[in-house]
Amino acid sequence: MPRSVLRFARRAGIAIIGFCVVVAIAAAIFMAQCSKVQRPPKVQSEASRQRMKLTADIKDYTRAEDSTYLGYPEWFIVWSYTEKADFQAAHLPSGFPYFKSIQQYWSGYCCVHGLTRGKYPFDFGEHQMLVVIGSSFSIEYLIRAAYENTMGRLTEWLSSGQEVEEDAYSNRVAREYADFVHIRPFYEFSFWKRFKDLWSETSLWGRHPVRKLERRMFLSVDYSIESFYCWLIEKATHASYGIESADTYAWIENAREEIFAQNPRIRKVKEVGPGAYLVIIPRYQEFTTVTEWLAERDIHFVEIAGNDEILVSAIAPRGWSYNLTAGEEAFSTGLATAPEWKRIAISTPVSALHMVVNDLRNRGIKVEHVYDY
Repeated sequence: MPRSVLRFARRAGIAIIGFCVVVAIAAAIFMAQCSKVQRPPKVQSEASRQRMKLTADIKDYTRAEDSTYLGYPEWFIVWSYTEKADFQAAHLPSGFPYFKSIQQYWSGYCCVHGLTRGKYPFDFGEHQMLVVIGSSFSIEYLIRAAYENTMGRLTEWLSSGQEVEEDAYSNRVAREYADFVHIRPFYEFSFWKRFKDLWSETSLWGRHPVRKLERRMFLSVDYSIESFYCWLIEKATHASYGIESADTYAWIENAREEIFAQNPRIRKVKEVGPGAYLVIIPRYQEFTTVTEWLAERDIHFVEIAGNDEILVSAIAPRGWSYNLTAGEEAFSTGLATAPEWKRIAISTPVSALHMVVNDLRNRGIKVEHVYDY
């Protein structure tokens, strides 16, 4: 083997080891800083134990309750990509607050770690996943920030701040991706198709050729790396957790039989009492949509995925104070691109979820997401 190849392999190996050491040290410091709060262990109620007996024959009925909290950092990446797509629709990409978004990911993760520590058994696999995706998200945004504020800003200047065809294409892909990850895992999005479409749907020559060439090269590298990363994470996820179900079970009450015809996304499993049903509801953002639909009709959840506690996020004016009749504010953070607004994380009993959702809507506050384990 040529010495140049051996030298490159050795240096690459040292770089990878060095990166892993840095990530490990950073994770250790992070965990130490965010592990100062210790909550008492969650005690299962007698009513919950009785319901567990009635649902014991239903496979995959129950999911770990701490997932509603630990799902927040993962979904924050979705919100950040949505913010980025909204921002790029009206601005060039160099102005996006990449560093603020990185800080908000780790701050949110720190908050939910504090909410779950001691209350639930430590889920090593879940935390490992959050460190991995948080690190990759941070690296992605650091690279984007460095590039867009140097070479990207230069070609923006050369094009007099005017969009080229590749900018418009990039904005469209950013919107497609942001919409996609609301309903499906991010690694299912085909960046490879977007790479091919970039070359087939945009012309090689046109106005502001320097900006066009720079964007074409940048986006080609970006989509290629994203495609490989999505493939890698998909394989790792399926190997570790299998193929995740796109549905979740719930126990609802104060309902009528006709709701299943009115909303086909709610599927009946069985009736468990007068006006009470075990149902299947789609996960991800669809679960939020269905929850709002049920709350509007005063249909109550008894438990979701076998749990009686859940996290909700809402978007409110920065000066708004939490004063709902149920639930409590767990933490809040300003929006990276709109500091006059804030994201509020609300912890609420599942039985009061309809009250929280209705209260927010009645006060003009947008329900962003119900974190369905």
